[in-house]
Amino acid sequence: MYENEFRDILDSNERVIWSDKPHILVHLASGLPLLIIGIIWGLMDSFFIGGFMFDGGFGFRGIFNFFTIFMLLHMFPFWLGIGNMIRLILVYRNTYFCYTNKRVIIKTGFMGVDYKIEDFYNIENLEVNVGPLENMLGVGTIRIDEGYIRTGNNSRKRVGNRLYGIQRPYEVFKALKEIVTDIKADINYPNDYRPETNKGYNTRYDK
Repeated sequence: MYENEFRDILDSNERVIWSDKPHILVHLASGLPLLIIGIIWGLMDSFFIGGFMFDGGFGFRGIFNFFTIFMLLHMFPFWLGIGNMIRLILVYRNTYFCYTNKRVIIKTGFMGVDYKIEDFYNIENLEVNVGPLENMLGVGTIRIDEGYIRTGNNSRKRVGNRLYGIQRPYEVFKALKEIVTDIKADINYPNDYRPETNKGYNTRYDK
């Protein structure tokens, strides 16, 4: 449990029910496509630089220096792929997931710490998915209200949140869906489904 990672933003009557940290390989896998493209780009540029140096820069020091600077700038995709992986490594130390008796909280951040919060009564859709890499590692992903919205004539933007690379994804999904259903049902249709000491959603969820 990583409940101490969320103590700064919890309400006085709020408690962490579940918490986890993503598997580091799943976390880093999101940067692999850009890294692979960058490495391929960098190898191609290295051949040009190596060939130019082998030819002695055509005998002109000024051209050689200009060409070297140009090629280093031209290798921007390579530096971007490497930099993105470094960023992911630094972000990982601040990445945690949890859900409390009130909401889902995602903690992350590169230079500082950021929190994404999804209150139970706002959650419309939950999905659980296990990709090939996650299946090998025994982890999975819970998608919260994930989908696409149109932002232009032909462009779409992905929205929603993910609890990715977590242990026991199906168990967590089942428990989270149950508590979301209970909370939303109690808000919309107050009843005695909860313990006798709990007559409405304004009191503590103790199931």
